[in-house]
Amino acid sequence: MPLPIIPIVFALVTIAALPAPTHAAPPWTGDGSGWTEGVLPPTPIANEGVLPPMVDARTSAQARANLAASRNPGVRRLLEEIGRTNLGRMRKTETRAVGLERLRALDDPGFLYAMPEVFAGEAEDVRRTVVEHLAASGPSGQAALAWTAIHGSKSNMREACLASLRGPAAAETLAVLQTALRGGNHETIDRAGRIAGVMDAWPAIPHLVATQYSADRVRRKSDLAWIAIGTQRSYVQNLIPVTGDGSGAFQPVIGQILEGFVMRVMDAVVVIYRTEVHRSLIGITSRATGADTSGNGWSFTAWRDWYNDEFLATASERAADAADASDAARYAEAERRRRDAAAGEE
Repeated sequence: MPLPIIPIVFALVTIAALPAPTHAAPPWTGDGSGWTEGVLPPTPIANEGVLPPMVDARTSAQARANLAASRNPGVRRLLEEIGRTNLGRMRKTETRAVGLERLRALDDPGFLYAMPEVFAGEAEDVRRTVVEHLAASGPSGQAALAWTAIHGSKSNMREACLASLRGPAAAETLAVLQTALRGGNHETIDRAGRIAGVMDAWPAIPHLVATQYSADRVRRKSDLAWIAIGTQRSYVQNLIPVTGDGSGAFQPVIGQILEGFVMRVMDAVVVIYRTEVHRSLIGITSRATGADTSGNGWSFTAWRDWYNDEFLATASERAADAADASDAARYAEAERRRRDAAAGEE
């Protein structure tokens, strides 16, 4: 009988705890235009094509350049020299203190991105110094923390960097998240989604909407599995003549026949639900709008329509309010200086 070929869909769900956001700052900040430098205003999610970028091209290029600088052989050599001379197995307190102070003096972005990777296997005092130095080094330091929390090879260094991240996310940090969320590695996307939730990175909402789940083809040439369901019946398939002295007979050959069906699984699609990304999406949008958005579920269409119809209107209103407040503050400051100058002339 013919064997039917039936594709099967399997579901794999990743579940992990999501930490609470480390700040309560609003997602919209005013600088006169309503948006922080380098961060692009939100635009609608299209039905097809690429997602709207979070940051401008200059910021993306700067983040790539900083990461490339961290791989410069000269940068690595200097950090490794500090590790050999002052850190590593060195137990002398004064010598280690000199090494830690040398690290604190390095504030070039290339060093900031490279430090967590070079010193990932060092003792706790070195790891703590590196993380604290990055946390105090402005936008590039925060971006280096985010990059390490996503791509770092050592879990203890990744967790330490994640715990030191503070929002709101600056443009360079958003550039790091954008690159990770556009990638194809499931673990990388999970970590980036987690960071977006921790930092209330509202520009990442379209990317979180699009990466809540993924359908991957299982590429294998042989059968993935087979299932047989049926009833086996016996019948006489053949007779073998048997002769003896003055006698003869037939020896039956028993055959088997299967009544039912056999299902061969020759192709499959694995659907991966990224629960960390989903929880971050709900958390960010609920805090940004003050309403529970969990009703959108896992549906890309529902989230896209909500974002285009409701979120963008709220974002424009908040940005306008922030810009008005910034203009009012500048006007008040100018008036104060004018009165002070007039009083000085008297």
